[in-house]
Amino acid sequence: MNRPDRPSFVLPVEPPGEPAVPRDSATVIVVRDGASGLEVFMLERHLRSDFAGGAYVFPGGTLDVGDSSPELAAHTDGWSSAAAREMGEADEDRARALVLCAIRETFEEAGILLAHDGQGRPVRLDPAEADRWRAYRRALQAGEVDPAEGARRAGVRFAADALRFWARWITPTMSPRRYDTRFFVAVMPEGQVPLHDDIETTASAWVRPDDAVRRALAGEFSIIFPTRKILESLAEFSTAQEVFDAAVGRPAEPVLPLVVIENGEGRILMPDGTSHAP
Repeated sequence: MNRPDRPSFVLPVEPPGEPAVPRDSATVIVVRDGASGLEVFMLERHLRSDFAGGAYVFPGGTLDVGDSSPELAAHTDGWSSAAAREMGEADEDRARALVLCAIRETFEEAGILLAHDGQGRPVRLDPAEADRWRAYRRALQAGEVDPAEGARRAGVRFAADALRFWARWITPTMSPRRYDTRFFVAVMPEGQVPLHDDIETTASAWVRPDDAVRRALAGEFSIIFPTRKILESLAEFSTAQEVFDAAVGRPAEPVLPLVVIENGEGRILMPDGTSHAP
């Protein structure tokens, strides 16, 4: 994870014209109990990515049409209206689509499948069936099957109750690419081993939240500002279950930072009035 030639945190560059419209997206903070305490799974985005290239992020991506399909909703367990309320979403179908987007993207990017098998048990990715799961993942990545058809072929049902809402961030208006991102937390399923996809992401690591921030400050690898703040929000917890339990009742109001210039240097101004170095 040593990247001394890159800035620790990344500021957007102001584009000309009107602000870009934020794209709906979802990402998953996957946590586990490590040998030294709480750990979170992070991926390094490809250097040529059009957003946050070279930065370490949580698995996730933008909402696709298939995430909203009634067919995929029919292949989903554990969804409830309460989940939409936790997200602050009045449109329950939209809220569910964001959750399903988070599950799909986490499997595509990290190989972590938050789903149930035909008996309603959490999916375990049997190494003896590695080729089958690899083919399922690649088909989703390539768009060869939509999520509903992929779930049907794989014999799984997406587990909406495996995720809980954590936060919502909107990219500052000065960024050329903007996202309206819902962050969810999930406990790493047993019987699975995460792995970056070598397409959009080129490396991966389990890391303690406070260590990730410290390493970024030391210039060892890059993280964007929202990722930094999410990591800081996890630092007070000792176990994965504590994080999952703490997700209930979290503020659903979107966080929209401003990028300002103070004394000739870029600063990030939060809605609460606090100013931060990028």
